[in-house]
Amino acid sequence: MARYGEGDKRWIVEDRPDGTNVHNWHWSETNCLDWSKTFFTSLLTNLPILDGEGNLFLKTTSLRSLDGEAYINVRKGKIIPGYEISLTLNWQGEAKDTLGTSLLKVDGTVEIPYISDENADEDPEVRVTVNDEGPVGMRIKDAMLSKGKPLILEKVRVWVQSMAKGGPVKDELEPKKVAPSLSPSPPTTTTTTTTTTTATKKEEKKEKEKEKE
Repeated sequence: MARYGEGDKRWIVEDRPDGTNVHNWHWSETNCLDWSKTFFTSLLTNLPILDGEGNLFLKTTSLRSLDGEAYINVRKGKIIPGYEISLTLNWQGEAKDTLGTSLLKVDGTVEIPYISDENADEDPEVRVTVNDEGPVGMRIKDAMLSKGKPLILEKVRVWVQSMAKGGPVKDELEPKKVAPSLSPSPPTTTTTTTTTTTATKKEEKKEKEKEKE
């Protein structure tokens, strides 16, 4: 074993002057709450649920709130996600008759009170509210539960999987792919054909000089 201070420099895990966390060896933590808000806003804003099936029209409209904590810890290159969040969505629904005349328009919320890394392999509880609990309003609400809940949970699973892969620091954790360098082409060798014309002329000139002598 090497003595203290004489370690193999190939294992660069000490604190570096430039602050580089080589190979993500040291513990690091990244707050992912704002990133998660942006992520869910993209996935769950204006998400179509029903578009005329059963004369019902349903869609989510916006992310109303997202509270709690979400972070990514990295140690020795291992991703350790942690989160406990709750989110609430706004949604709209409308029922029409067979002629296309609007019978009722409603607003409501979809609340997921607890999404936790401890239950990452389970679907969280989903609560749906509606601002009109009459017969038509309840029919729209029931449709939101039966048709909207699976779609919304599918988007939640997309977020959970993204967190497991590193969330906003995923690109930093992936090994950089270095494009293979192209080997320079070997220089083209030009073969020069040597003619004997000049040498022949010199021989003839010498012979003529000898004859004159």
